[in-house]
Amino acid sequence: MMPIRRSFIPVLRWASAGLSVYLTLFFWVDAIMRAINQRTVPPPSSLLILVAAAVACRALWVRNTWSWILSAALAAGLCAADDPWLLFVPVLFAVTVALRAYQARLGQTVVAYRLKFPWPISLTTADRFLHMHVLGPTGSGKSSSVLMPLIAQDIAHHYGIIVIEPKGDLSQSAYRQAVKNGRSVIRFTPTDAQCPHFNPLNGPADTAAEGLALCLDQLSPGGHPYYAVATRVQLLHAVRVIKATLGESADIGHLLTFFRDSKQQRHLVAACRDASAQQYFQEQWSRKSTASREDHQGLLNRLELLWANPTVRRVLSAPADFTWDEVLRERWIVLCALSLADLGESARALGVLIWHSLAQAAYRRDPAVPHPPFFVYLDEFYQWVSEDIGDFLALARGYSLGLILAHQDLGQLTEPLKQAVMANARQRIILPGTAADDVARFRQGAQPYAVDPRTRYLHQGQALVQMTQRGRLRPPCLVRLTHVALASNGRHA
Repeated sequence: MMPIRRSFIPVLRWASAGLSVYLTLFFWVDAIMRAINQRTVPPPSSLLILVAAAVACRALWVRNTWSWILSAALAAGLCAADDPWLLFVPVLFAVTVALRAYQARLGQTVVAYRLKFPWPISLTTADRFLHMHVLGPTGSGKSSSVLMPLIAQDIAHHYGIIVIEPKGDLSQSAYRQAVKNGRSVIRFTPTDAQCPHFNPLNGPADTAAEGLALCLDQLSPGGHPYYAVATRVQLLHAVRVIKATLGESADIGHLLTFFRDSKQQRHLVAACRDASAQQYFQEQWSRKSTASREDHQGLLNRLELLWANPTVRRVLSAPADFTWDEVLRERWIVLCALSLADLGESARALGVLIWHSLAQAAYRRDPAVPHPPFFVYLDEFYQWVSEDIGDFLALARGYSLGLILAHQDLGQLTEPLKQAVMANARQRIILPGTAADDVARFRQGAQPYAVDPRTRYLHQGQALVQMTQRGRLRPPCLVRLTHVALASNGRHA
């Protein structure tokens, strides 16, 4: 019986819509004609009952803004049966909706609609630079009801965005939206043979070495802090040497050759004009201790682990097809589908490299100069970032960057990462089914405002939000989200 029932739902929706439109036109025309002819005879009561039924059906079957507008128009027509001048009610309502649409054109982004009345909750660009935290379990609608509606609006507003996610359906949906709007897109899908190349050694040597070190830590932790620092210092000087001699054509392959071939290493160090790097390696050569050789071999093994994956080797090799400075400046759309199923730990390593390179490019922006907005969407964000993200969250606003951080539960985060997100992401969305402990923590943070106890048991497409608008933290409220069906295999997370 369930398939039969579901097959009737579209029919009922269209029938209620058609009936509502017909009755709206009838009552408006009737009210206008009675006003012109000065007739006071109202329509028959049976027709008024039909109108009331149409209003109720339409509002119950399809709870969106246009259904409420149509229902309001019908209700106004019903009132006009006694007083034609009450027709100004839907006109006022329509003007209000038009004003909200105009606000959206000015750059405001609609996040959701209030639950009891479909009034949009929107954020200005400055509000969005305060960052957004989206929390909800698998199947709660993070991608289809929160991330994709925001992405679609950013694309329409011609903002630059980057999406890093572990499945691919969100990237595919964003790509279709970008093509529809005529935007420039970079699809960074490593499993695709046509994937553009990204060279993590582009840019300043110090930041390139730091990003590579974070990437290697993601693949294989550096162990004791002393050895982790020693490895970073060695990597930093090695990157300085090959960058000084090979320039922007240097990549991880050249770095591996530098560590493998002692003869070429000495040749490149001699040709390098960086005095500190030369001094460092001369000291290393003079040491013949076992610990020194172990440090060297440990770094080489971790680089080999990254470079051994042919897919990773292909997309990270020089020459690069784009730089992150260009991405920020030109407001490009970058879609990174880093499949954990296809790439394993290499997906996390790539995500760390991309995230760190983008963050360093943002830091190279002049904070005293206005920049076009750029938004960073990180689905399952704990996979791609390091614990020092709190520093970036605190500073990103000055560089016109806003982050949207989505994941399933707070238990996935380390304590420093959890503290950084809870302190710096000031736009919060809690989806149905969220863990009880997470809701309790949110409730504690929302004091002195009360949090609706129904939060965990909301229907699909609903959520609890607490926004900071124009610098003021608003009370938490229940909202209705906009659903956008995702492409590909239809997974909604």
